[in-house]
Amino acid sequence: MRQRVAAGDHSLVILDVRERDACDAGHVPGARHLPGGQLELRVERDLPDPTAHVLACCELGKISTLAAGTLRAMGCPRAVALDGGFKAWREAGHPLEFTAAGG
Repeated sequence: MRQRVAAGDHSLVILDVRERDACDAGHVPGARHLPGGQLELRVERDLPDPTAHVLACCELGKISTLAAGTLRAMGCPRAVALDGGFKAWREAGHPLEFTAAGG
């Protein structure tokens, strides 16, 4: 999965399920912000193709594992969590993306 992210695979939807300030402070490149607490409310709007490959990300991988399970239960069978979360991604030296202040 990391190779797909690094390659900029546009068929992969990356969801950062952390709170806004954590996501703005650094996230996996191309990630869309969708807080875990709003997943059920916004998934149809923010993820219109339930057949898409989805990678959920959080800081340690625990919340994103729950989010991926919720997405699968809601009809998105290709939802998975980023192993080790954003922390493991960052520590492995993979590229990061930041949201501009106020953006």
